[in-house]
Amino acid sequence: MTLYSPSEDSALRLALFDFDGTLCDSGEQIISALKKAGREVGVMDINEMQARQSIGQGLHHLALTLTNNDIDKANEFFEAYRDNFRAEMTAGNIYVSPLFEGAKKALESLVENGWLTGVVTNKGRSGLNHLLKIHEIESLFDVTYTVDEKQPKPAPAMAVDAMFQCGTEAKNTILIGDTIYDAQCAMGAGIAFVGVSWGYNTPELLKQNGAKAIINNFSELQDNLNDILSKDNA
Repeated sequence: MTLYSPSEDSALRLALFDFDGTLCDSGEQIISALKKAGREVGVMDINEMQARQSIGQGLHHLALTLTNNDIDKANEFFEAYRDNFRAEMTAGNIYVSPLFEGAKKALESLVENGWLTGVVTNKGRSGLNHLLKIHEIESLFDVTYTVDEKQPKPAPAMAVDAMFQCGTEAKNTILIGDTIYDAQCAMGAGIAFVGVSWGYNTPELLKQNGAKAIINNFSELQDNLNDILSKDNA
């Protein structure tokens, strides 16, 4: 295992995670909800591939994409999606999207090894909190930001404010995600980006957008994070 430089042991290290497509396998649930909302507001031709590739950019932006930039229809679509999700949560019968294999163990290992951790997601707050609680990983994060509090990615605000809240420097912060929106957020915040191979964008696309590493499973994560910090802080 590559160790972080001993001279930097006192430096705070922060690993920021995207949620949907990175930690949580929520694609099928999101696509199903999008189609249901579309049927309710008359957007009948939602292409599954288009919806899947658009996950990660935030529901407001996605609604505009799926309604051909019809603002009124997009707002109607957005409200239908959120209302359906809240109703299912209240009824207690909402499908629970699973975490990707090894995600919880990787988070626990990072925390045990002194990393601060956070979530920066274009998901809504209610949806994020529901899944963090269900999967019993709330306590593993020092900071969480959603699109309900901050400007959505690719804007860097979530990452920048997470660093400020945790007291970490950009050189000791890494964002882990699965889409170009995550990569662009990291670039805007001046931090390193690590891509995952199992999400909504291809590894090739993530590399083209600045990923310093691509991991194929969570067991590879911590070594890659340590390697990146060792090289960047040499």
